Amino acid sequence: MSGEGESYTCARCGGTFEKVRSDEEAMAEARSLWTPETMADPQAVICDPCFREFIAWAKVNIPEALQ
Repeated sequence: MSGEGESYTCARCGGTFEKVRSDEEAMAEARSLWTPETMADPQAVICDPCFREFIAWAKVNIPEALQ
């Protein structure tokens, strides 16, 4: 596994955070939420608060992108 404990910068808010799970776990979650077509697009790394806001926005504005 990789990623856990490393720091990253949120692509949305610009904050710096420490990864609390592996890159593999994060990618598995992404695959469970998004359609394969959506996953074909480049993916950004964002923090949990920004992720929650984005998922709420996606449910209203682009529900077809979610599984």
